[in-house]
Amino acid sequence: MRVLFLGGTGPVGQASLPHLLAAGHEAAVAHTGAHEPAGMPDVEHLHGERAELVAAGGPAERWRPDAIVDTFAGGATAGKARELAALGDRCGAARLVAVSSMDVYRHCADAAVDDNPPTELPRDPLPLREDSPRRSGPSPGGGARHDNVAMEDALAGAAAAGAAVLRPGAIYGPYDHPHVLREWYLVGKVARCERSLELPHGGTQIFHRVAVERVGRAVAAAVDRAPAGFWPCNVGDPSDFTFGGLAHLVAERLEWEWDVEPVDWGAGDHPWNVRHPIFADTSRLRDVLGVEEPDPLAATLAQVDWLWANRDSLLRAG
Repeated sequence: MRVLFLGGTGPVGQASLPHLLAAGHEAAVAHTGAHEPAGMPDVEHLHGERAELVAAGGPAERWRPDAIVDTFAGGATAGKARELAALGDRCGAARLVAVSSMDVYRHCADAAVDDNPPTELPRDPLPLREDSPRRSGPSPGGGARHDNVAMEDALAGAAAAGAAVLRPGAIYGPYDHPHVLREWYLVGKVARCERSLELPHGGTQIFHRVAVERVGRAVAAAVDRAPAGFWPCNVGDPSDFTFGGLAHLVAERLEWEWDVEPVDWGAGDHPWNVRHPIFADTSRLRDVLGVEEPDPLAATLAQVDWLWANRDSLLRAG
């Protein structure tokens, strides 16, 4: 198939393309050209602003894709979803794949993800299934610029061919990119020789993470094997670490010792500072899409090692 990425120059696209090419697909990446990553051979690049690229008769349509993957660079909106659906209809694309997020679930809002006001008691059982209640509105600060719930609803109502909607957790991986650098919070402390570690509520916080390699495999698998119609799928590692568990793993890997300072929830500022544990059911990912790799422990250690090897440049970047 001819597979077109809208966006795709970031970590998710870079992790997906090798699997698509290995499966025999042709691939093109439609993006502004502001970021042109190396190591993307055998991939055609279509340059322009999104509105120009997806317009009727524009570069994306002329490329005649059989499948379209939208990473919603710059934020997911209902308008972008309708653009994706219209492009798919004009091209006769047999498959649309949209990259959403686990943040669509009401439970994530209850847990104060993205500055939502937390609830004292969570309302939904874990693990979160694809039919679990979703947020009723955009996250604070997102508004019209970014709202995965609005994007999903618009896509469900507009895409004649249906769409696979992938909902990744907190992505991590060996890329210098703000969306995958959460573990740098801990590795950076070691690099700066900061032993003090604020540990809220014993470090029991967990926000389901996912290796970017697993997301890449999920995108490629969805192009080939996702069921027809509107089909959401959680994309997360089959096991994970609490914040305290990650802190221990980093210390053990880098031969470090923390001076732990117990604090209440909300007192510390770390990337997993959620009021309630967030963990999703990933059986669809494994049973329907067949995505089993990579091993979460090995992938997390690889992330820690990459961050440590690149610590000097990351420290300079602030």
